[in-house]
Amino acid sequence: MTDVSIPAGSLRSWAIPADLMRWVVVAAATLAMVAGFGLTATVALMVKPFEAESGWLRADIAFSYTLLCAGAALGGLVAGWANDRLDTRPIVVFGTAVIGAGLVAISRQNDLSLIQTIYLAVGVFGFACLYTPVLATVSLWFDARRGLAMGIVTAGGALGQGILPVLMQPIIAAQGWRFAFAALGLVYLILLAPLMLLLRKPPALPANEAGAPVPPASRAWALPPVAGIAWMSLAALFCCATMAVPLVHLLALFADRGLSDSLGGSLVLIIMLAASVGRIVFGMAADRFGVVAAYAASVLLQTVTLYGFVSVSVVWLYGLAILFGFGFGGVMTTLLLCARATVSAEASGRATSLVTLFAWVGMGVGAYQGGYCFDLSGSYAVSFASAALAGIANLIVISGLWLHLRHSERRRAAQA
Repeated sequence: MTDVSIPAGSLRSWAIPADLMRWVVVAAATLAMVAGFGLTATVALMVKPFEAESGWLRADIAFSYTLLCAGAALGGLVAGWANDRLDTRPIVVFGTAVIGAGLVAISRQNDLSLIQTIYLAVGVFGFACLYTPVLATVSLWFDARRGLAMGIVTAGGALGQGILPVLMQPIIAAQGWRFAFAALGLVYLILLAPLMLLLRKPPALPANEAGAPVPPASRAWALPPVAGIAWMSLAALFCCATMAVPLVHLLALFADRGLSDSLGGSLVLIIMLAASVGRIVFGMAADRFGVVAAYAASVLLQTVTLYGFVSVSVVWLYGLAILFGFGFGGVMTTLLLCARATVSAEASGRATSLVTLFAWVGMGVGAYQGGYCFDLSGSYAVSFASAALAGIANLIVISGLWLHLRHSERRRAAQA
């Protein structure tokens, strides 16, 4: 049984059968997530070297991440709109090339304001093209196993955030951060950009080509699309304000606690490996138990474990890293599945871009407040406590959505 209904005649121009092609697309999309979220990890790598080399404040360094997120948010609106109307391949190839060129440009800068500007531009024209279009395209290939597919793809983001610091830290130690950034940029330009040509949409269904109505089953929620998108946008704001603090500041926190670079890097790698597993498991859970329930469970696990990085002894950090990573990983996958459930297939790119707009705002705010609170207090305790409060607010929002959907379903069943 296939997951999408594709007319047999539309497959004649395809060299790969559709049932296989969808998994080729998943593989290419996973690589795109590795590339895109690998970029975000470069800011975390800069915090300690930039502070030591130039004396810049951590809030100012972290503001690069804020601008990257702002750029991804704004660029994502255009990228999502374009992906609903154009071929995905030129969009993602262009985005990969922009990231590569941006990393090379950063390696040649001495002015923090210029570095911040480059991160903003790379967010608008680079990362935005490797996020919304990729996720929207994958969702078009699947129906029954969409959660599993999206879990695999979003796991690539966690791998990028986990593997890149482990690979880059020895290079930075041996050759300096400038060489490391330039070399990484060339990898994006020479190796990754051509591979993005594998990302393509499924053949268009005749009903969609003719403008026929989309079946009601293609939109999962008994809630107007505008209301569903608004609800999930608010949840995205809080969820990403929570996760941004550890994503940007954990390496610096571990160094402040006296951990070596290799130990700190290994803990981040464990978090991201656990997140990769969590994204797949929570994606499968969404297929089985529903997207809202799976999202709420992942948010709860992320929230209750977050503050432990500041408070627990070093011996417990590995276990904490596994638990936090597992929950953090599930949050992203299930958030995107919730966004997709609010609309029909032809609007998936726009819905994803709108929800992720607020997600990136949350990421930017969380990253900056983490550095700002540290600069004021000299400790990450307030930073991580504020992130945990944002997680609690997210739980309140998603609980309200769950109760509303449950009430709507009961009312609809009573009227049937």
